[in-house]
Amino acid sequence: MKKIIVVLALIFSFSPVFAGVLSECYKIYSKDADSLFMSALSAISSSDKYEISEIQTKNGYILFLAGSKYYLLTLTKRYQNQTEIKILPQNSDFSQGSEVAKDLFLLIDNEIKTPMGQVK
Repeated sequence: MKKIIVVLALIFSFSPVFAGVLSECYKIYSKDADSLFMSALSAISSSDKYEISEIQTKNGYILFLAGSKYYLLTLTKRYQNQTEIKILPQNSDFSQGSEVAKDLFLLIDNEIKTPMGQVK
């Protein structure tokens, strides 16, 4: 019983730290899931910092390599025109913070705001 209490105390003492990191790893966009998936895919492939390892369009995830760590980008459709993106380390190691997620969200935001050019 004492071990359970100690474990729970440790979990609750670190939960604000993890909650802060996790809150920076997801974002909600006012776009449909398909177009947001394509924007995220374009943002990842346009940067030299990331290397795409696996794409699953049906389930809405992209596995990519940033430095020496794998990250998983998942899309979840919430409502008709509202989609959530999560960018989490594959091994759940948050020691490097959420810099990859912040950088990738900036790239996705720029990708969404930049209008597509005319194809000739």
